[in-house]
Amino acid sequence: MILDNIGNSGQIKRKTYQRRLPENPNKDYYYILRESGNVEPVLIEYGFIDNSQDANKLNNYLDNYAEGVVKAITEYLGYNYFLPDQNNESEAQDYYIVKKGDTLYSISKKFNISIDNLKQINNIIGNNISEGQKLYLTNIEQNNDNNTYIVKKGDTLYSIAKQFNLNIEDIIKENKLNGNILDIGQLLLIPNKNNSENEELIVEEYDIYIVKKGDSLWKIARENNIPVPELIDLNNLNDLTLQINQKLLIPKKNKDNDTYIVKKGDTLWSIAKKLNVEVNELKKLNNLESNLLSIGQELIIS
Repeated sequence: MILDNIGNSGQIKRKTYQRRLPENPNKDYYYILRESGNVEPVLIEYGFIDNSQDANKLNNYLDNYAEGVVKAITEYLGYNYFLPDQNNESEAQDYYIVKKGDTLYSISKKFNISIDNLKQINNIIGNNISEGQKLYLTNIEQNNDNNTYIVKKGDTLYSIAKQFNLNIEDIIKENKLNGNILDIGQLLLIPNKNNSENEELIVEEYDIYIVKKGDSLWKIARENNIPVPELIDLNNLNDLTLQINQKLLIPKKNKDNDTYIVKKGDTLWSIAKKLNVEVNELKKLNNLESNLLSIGQELIIS
């Protein structure tokens, strides 16, 4: 997506690739990517200054290429993209971006919505707003045909679906969401139907994982055999820094597989010998890149 958007901005599209570390192909060759922590890093080359055509393009169009990257990431995360100088007031029925000098009073007058309703929609306590803040303008008083819910801090699609006895897909479909990312203060339409069976489906589909000291998204994803982006998306994580005792949704493992819980003193070799499996098979089944194990870790053994 980044490459396509750079191309649409006028630069020649070359290629995307991952260069791996020769002594350990599981790691990236470039230190800046390899040691980037719990993020998805991408290194972008907009061109080469020793190429006269590239140098000329970079001098004149670098801002366009950089904006192409912003557009790609915005769309990848499921948000609506607007040019930096674009007037978004055409989207007034949905939301408004606070500008310098704005007040709740001036915004309420501009969009013909009461201050109290504006505060209620956006979960605002007090009268303070900040430049760049997104304010939703959908009038709750006009939505009597549907139940509505205002997203609060810590909410996820899973927790909201469970609260209203719905499936996650029901809420996504009703609100025409592009992904699982929610904003605090966002107004959601709640489908008006009794679907208590869906709560059981949601509970059956996921396990709850409690974050422990030393955990990271990469470690949890590896131990549970799911991609890090899927773990982020499932839990609606905007901040990739985890907190001890934080609850994460983890897709339930296939119950047809036997599992083993790592105990103090266990090693891959001792577990493989005890359960009569090969060490390499054990590592492959559990997507392990090293021989390190942690107490309480669940291993698939067949």
